[in-house]
Amino acid sequence: MFPLSGKNFPSDPQVLADSIREALAAVLSLPDGGKAVKVEGAELPQLKRIKVDLSGAEISATEPPPKPKPSGKRTPGLHVTSLEVVGHPIKYEKNKLDLTLKARDVSCDFARDKKGNALLVLSDAREGSVEAKMSKADIEALLKRVAEELAKEQKVTVQDLKLTLTSSGPRSVAADVRITARKMLVSGTIVLKGRLDVDDELNATLSDLSASGDGMVGSMVAGLVHKKVKPHEGRVIPLMAFSLGDVALRDLKITVKKDVQVNAAFGSGNGR
Repeated sequence: MFPLSGKNFPSDPQVLADSIREALAAVLSLPDGGKAVKVEGAELPQLKRIKVDLSGAEISATEPPPKPKPSGKRTPGLHVTSLEVVGHPIKYEKNKLDLTLKARDVSCDFARDKKGNALLVLSDAREGSVEAKMSKADIEALLKRVAEELAKEQKVTVQDLKLTLTSSGPRSVAADVRITARKMLVSGTIVLKGRLDVDDELNATLSDLSASGDGMVGSMVAGLVHKKVKPHEGRVIPLMAFSLGDVALRDLKITVKKDVQVNAAFGSGNGR
């Protein structure tokens, strides 16, 4: 599902491209806004291709925006032979996420949200796939930056950080972070643990967050870290900036190697 700019439904391919791009620009900083959305086809409602390229885009909002929801009556909108959405990567704060979505024979409805703003809702697809991934190295670097910021408050130096990620189910990842820290001549270890679960809307939920420490330095820093991470218990992080509308994901799976990768398929096998 894509938000569209304004309250009017687009009347031709170029207006559709502009409408999608302008709506995305409200929540994303697009590095080359004019090329972010391409629509191929002579006229609506039959289109050959829609490609949305969010590579290098950065979520400009403080919090990820809520996904739009249709309200009220919907009308048939488009049929697209090929739909592609890519982001290599999409950035949020200091996080980087790679996203690839491809679908064939896609049907879309025009709809409006509660405020009357126009939406393009995915209503059906013959087949499609989505892949979202983040590198383990990026996750380690992010965690180390956070640990160093917290350690500074206690005049503690972070010497090393090791991250272990394991699949704890087809849709879950467990994380074990071991941090070696030093204050003056005394060293200690902080152990941070957590779990991430991904749902059918590609929302990742954080849970089971905890921190413990060994030694005087480890225990001191762990107490501070625990207070900082516990408010994030239950936090939901959207892995996609838009909803798949009526299209349901299947065969969702998380794999952990050098990247944390989420793959899923969708589609009715029919298309319209």
